[in-house]
Formats: sequence, structure tokens, C-alpha cells
Amino acid sequence: MKTTNAERLRTYKARMNEAGFKRLSIYVHPDLVALIRQEKKPCECGGRTLERLLLGAALKRPKHR
Repeated sequence: MKTTNAERLRTYKARMNEAGFKRLSIYVHPDLVALIRQEKKPCECGGRTLERLLLGAALKRPKHR
């Protein structure tokens, strides 16, 4: 049975929640946006970059199936 992207995303979000990750929606200054873009690694989202900058390392995520 083929799954839709929405179904895969819903299960991934559930795994992230189960692993203790929380989703945040924030407003940030343009200077911080520029820093995140500058420090972003290939295939890394902005949230993961910010986490790496704040904690010194990005924590392992649940596998996206």
C-alpha cells in the first residue's frame, strides 16, 4: 500500500514527539537569520543548525522512513 507524503510526515512528527523533540515557531532578528544561513550545513534545516549552534551539537533524530 502506497502512503501519501502527508501520512509519512504525520508518522515522522509522531516519532519526533516520542523522542522528546518539540516544534517551535519563533520570530528572530534578521542578523540571526543571516547567521543561521551562513552556518547551515548541506542537508540541514534551520532548526537543526540553530540547535547545533546553541548546544554545540545537533542531537540524533529518529529515522525518517
